[in-house]
Amino acid sequence: MNEIEKKLFCNINLLFENISLKNLKSASKKLSEKYQRQQHKYFSSEDQRYAYIACRMPATFKAIEYVLNEIKTLAPSIKINSALDLGSGPLTSLWALFSTFKSLNKVHLVERDEKLLSLGKKLSSQESFFKKAEIERNNILKIKNYDFDIVILSYVANELKNPIIEKIINRWAFSKSKVIVFVEPGTMYGFKKIKFIRQKLIDAGFNIIAPCPNALKCPMPKNDWCHFYVRVKRSKKHKYLKGGTLGYEDEKFSYVIATKEKVSYPKARILRFVKKSNQELIFTLCQDGKMIKEKVLRKDKTKYKKAQKINWGDVFDV
Repeated sequence: MNEIEKKLFCNINLLFENISLKNLKSASKKLSEKYQRQQHKYFSSEDQRYAYIACRMPATFKAIEYVLNEIKTLAPSIKINSALDLGSGPLTSLWALFSTFKSLNKVHLVERDEKLLSLGKKLSSQESFFKKAEIERNNILKIKNYDFDIVILSYVANELKNPIIEKIINRWAFSKSKVIVFVEPGTMYGFKKIKFIRQKLIDAGFNIIAPCPNALKCPMPKNDWCHFYVRVKRSKKHKYLKGGTLGYEDEKFSYVIATKEKVSYPKARILRFVKKSNQELIFTLCQDGKMIKEKVLRKDKTKYKKAQKINWGDVFDV
């Protein structure tokens, strides 16, 4: 856990110091039900906004941070100095961006929910990076200037109809921006949206940075979905509101990163947890437009040693 992540989690805890968690527990339950029904377009109460920050913000921060780090790992030549976040909620991506890119000097965040923005400012306004943030209360569809190195839409696309997403991709295409990122919940519905976006980006001639190791047709079967995960530490408040007993939860998400720059594709991407036995490691891979199983045998010591260090979500280049 780096310093920015520690500070975010600390600030979230401080935000709830004088707030009754009993009231928020009911709101948290209703919020979870809305997500399960894919009905999370609007917050219907202040309690739901607080419940979102307590229960969802740490997880969405970790997911966005994970995705942004893929850019650093797979496309290190792309320099990110400015960012546009469309649908910023409580400014979650602001924290993830500065956790990932130390070269950032400007982040423009757009959100229409004024009360959610206010809570986001409470969490971040005392941080040194906040002075580099430009915050705009607006409908994201009214934003036409995409001339930022990276454009981010996280947990937003599910709320948009496909023609609107195509309009956003078109605006990005004609801007000076280098990279566009979409992150959605790691559900069948979330992946369906990401799959649609991925194909539109490929059809428009752009290159995929991650997670796909190629620009071929997605091989995922209709009854399955491509998703990844991050492990998120739970605070006592988080556990109480979610009714959980574990000190962590796994946030599952789907995503796609595209760029106008040239990219070098990795050999494959690991799509599931690695199956381990005494004699071998078995990987489920996306490779060459197919889902395949790859075995690495213990007797192949060099490959086995390298393969032991990678797992679900990593690139496979063994």
